[in-house]
Amino acid sequence: MTPYWFSKKLPASRHGIENAIRLAFWAQGFGDTYFTCTQAEPPVKCAGLWKSTTPVNVEWVPNEYFTITMPEPNKDALEAFERVLRHRALAAYRDAKNQVVVEWRAKNGEQRFSELEKSGVTDLERLS
Repeated sequence: MTPYWFSKKLPASRHGIENAIRLAFWAQGFGDTYFTCTQAEPPVKCAGLWKSTTPVNVEWVPNEYFTITMPEPNKDALEAFERVLRHRALAAYRDAKNQVVVEWRAKNGEQRFSELEKSGVTDLERLS
């Protein structure tokens, strides 16, 4: 995964994080996608709108993992995040709030998938 905001620890600046993630999406042609940083320290958390309408939450620890959480599966959003992250997602599942969670792992993907299988999450699907 190569976007600098994912591969390096950014200064704990909400504005800097929002700017970095927005510019990454806008540079890939997703100019109607917005993010507001809600936690600047790892795990970094942002609330956003995909295509100005669908709420998404993202969370990541640089060089470890990245997740998006949204109300329902959205193939266009998944493909966009894969394009921006330059990496296929590891898995998708539903959390305890019945939200769809998609995970990317920079390392230990097999171990994480095994953890998910044992955790009892619903609708677990391997994506890569």
